[in-house]
Amino acid sequence: MTAGLTLEDETAQRSDLARRGETKFTFDREDAAVVRAVLRRAATPLVYAGPVSVVRSVYFDDAELGACRANLDGLGARNKFRVRWYDRVQPDGDCWFEIKWRRSLATGKHRFRVPASAELGRAPLLEWPRALQAAAPARFAPLLDKMQQAVTVVEYRREHFALGDARFTLDYDLRFYPLMGRRRLALRFAERLPSPVVVECKAPLGGDHREQRVLRPLRARPVRFSKYVTACQRLGYIAAS
Repeated sequence: MTAGLTLEDETAQRSDLARRGETKFTFDREDAAVVRAVLRRAATPLVYAGPVSVVRSVYFDDAELGACRANLDGLGARNKFRVRWYDRVQPDGDCWFEIKWRRSLATGKHRFRVPASAELGRAPLLEWPRALQAAAPARFAPLLDKMQQAVTVVEYRREHFALGDARFTLDYDLRFYPLMGRRRLALRFAERLPSPVVVECKAPLGGDHREQRVLRPLRARPVRFSKYVTACQRLGYIAAS
């Protein structure tokens, strides 16, 4: 991995990342077309590299899977650490180092662009958190010092929608790849989760609950759902509740 890694902090330029509310809804896999049609009637589709993005994230945790357990226990203050990239099998271009946090109803993330020159995909997994810790602001050092274990790659298809200052994502075709005990990144032996379809709404705190209005035709109710926790359970790293 390139020495002297420099990270570009994107959170300062994007207030929508810094602090927001996040609501999740789940549906059966066969409902994807219906959910998409409902979202399109109310919100505007956003297209990036294509109409559907492929998202892949490596999640890191401590040896006891403390971040996973904190979510299962419903702790009001918790953090997750991941490296994310889009529309490529390997992180051989720019990718993003993210620390996602929750404090009661508020959530947000610190997001840093990792340049392609870092060549993360070529490095042993143990070097990823060490290099990112060395380049990140010092205030993140205690958290990153604990989260050195690469646990899983979470992969899914994602479609994006906007309604004013709210953002909706439609996620489906989830796949989880085991990384514990592996030296390098490898997308092998996927645990596929055809269902559910997941809709996430990210909006300013104290908003007008437009996600409830948008999804009203589906009679949807907010749920607790974590792709990372589900991955740990499906891969057998932690007991399913």
